Amino acid sequence: MSTLAVVLIIFAAAVVVGAVLVFEGRRRGAAKARRRERISSEVVGHRQEASAHVSRADELGPQAEAHRDEASRHLAEAEQLEAQAARSKRFAARHEEQASEREGELEQI
Repeated sequence: MSTLAVVLIIFAAAVVVGAVLVFEGRRRGAAKARRRERISSEVVGHRQEASAHVSRADELGPQAEAHRDEASRHLAEAEQLEAQAARSKRFAARHEEQASEREGELEQI
């Protein structure tokens, strides 16, 4: 084989390898661009969802505070009712005792 043929074969191989590298680089670049686009789209979606959650939290905050205030009022009212119930039990016991005493007096007459 002549030197010219070897040089041409090496040159052709180099051109083929170069073409393969160029095509591979383009393929990887396109894949990278698609991945960036997909991730960018996901970022936008996550930000929209985060914004929706912030809005919902802002909306629920005052409701939670109102329920907390109402619960405090209910607790205070329950404590008052429990105190009234305890007083009523004491009054009932006292009146039962007085009734028993009067009943004893009635039997003596």
